[in-house]
Parts: sequence; C-alpha cells; structure tokens
Amino acid sequence: MRGPEIVTPADEFEPAATPELSPVPTQATEIQGGAVNIKKFTVEGSNYKFSPATIKVKKGDTVQLTFKSMDAIHDWSLDVFDAATNQIGEGEEEEIEFVAEKAGTFEFYCSVGNHRQMGMKGKFIVE
Repeated sequence: MRGPEIVTPADEFEPAATPELSPVPTQATEIQGGAVNIKKFTVEGSNYKFSPATIKVKKGDTVQLTFKSMDAIHDWSLDVFDAATNQIGEGEEEEIEFVAEKAGTFEFYCSVGNHRQMGMKGKFIVE
C-alpha cells in the first residue's frame, strides 16, 4: 500500500538560471582548444590575368576565396590543396574554402582552354 502523495505548488520552485551566451568571433573559430585563422580574399579573373596575382597566408590558415569572372568564362585552380572553382561566366562569382596545410610557393591558374599558357596564373604563398 502506498502512502499519501505530497504535492508542492509550482510557485515554490525557482527556475533554473539561463546561461549567458558569448558572441561567436567572426575572424577566428575555436576548435578543440586551438584558434583557426580565417583569411578572406576576393580574386577577379579577366582577359588572361588575375587580380590580385599574389596571395599570402600562413601555414594552417583557412582560406575563404571568392572568385569573380569579369569577362568570358574563367575559373580559379590551385592543385596542391585540391582547391578549384567551377568555370563561371562574366559577372558570376563562386566561393571556395580550403586549409593551407603546406608551406611553399604554389601556382594558381585558370584551367579554361589555353588561358594558363596565355598568362592567367598567379602565386599562392604559404609562410
């Protein structure tokens, strides 16, 4: 046999404290105790050239690159990091993201037709 049930009015309980949330940083994200540096770049491709033609980052940086085609069909490719945009037409843009995990100087280029041979390439420097 069960004893009498004890009922406590709800207003006798204090609500649990709501923890305060801190803002999420925009340039660095905390992952497993270490900070990840995010570097953002916009690269324009036009008539056999890139602007800028040289990009510098530090080893371990996460790169967010927005590629804009200013005329015709172009793309942006960087083989060593398996990073590439699709081929896009005039006025279009595409964003890619990758980690610069190896130090050195590497060539990025446009893979459309003979654009690379015509000079549509640049330097990607990882210090």
